[in-house]
Amino acid sequence: MTKYEWLQDRVARSPVLFVPVQSERIPAQSMRMDGECAIFFDESAFETDAERAVALSHEKGHCDAGAFYTLLAPFETRGRCEQRAWRRSVFELTPFDELMKAFGACATADGVTAHDLAEYLDTTADFVLRAIEIYVRLGEMAG
Repeated sequence: MTKYEWLQDRVARSPVLFVPVQSERIPAQSMRMDGECAIFFDESAFETDAERAVALSHEKGHCDAGAFYTLLAPFETRGRCEQRAWRRSVFELTPFDELMKAFGACATADGVTAHDLAEYLDTTADFVLRAIEIYVRLGEMAG
């Protein structure tokens, strides 16, 4: 089971409404409607299941954290909401102990790359770097 399939199952068993869409402009979007959370998601907008997992996890992070903003919100508010959503996404998709296990499994004499870790973790290299940044900021890892 890929991380994307695992995450789809988690979303299906949560109170979050998952709405498949086809959109050229917005591949993934979460919003609160009448106190409920909905995720509008265009699977075809992503090339890999790893990319789909990262996008779905981020939108679910908005739902889990209640981190929503409007188009008129100040950039500072948007930034805080995005950070909260990414933090939730990282905690769910790549818990710290899983990231450390990946470092151990992928390490070679030449070191380890974000692409190696991403392949091991079934995410993207950008997501791995974001996870490392978050765990460093939280004091879990040395900078």
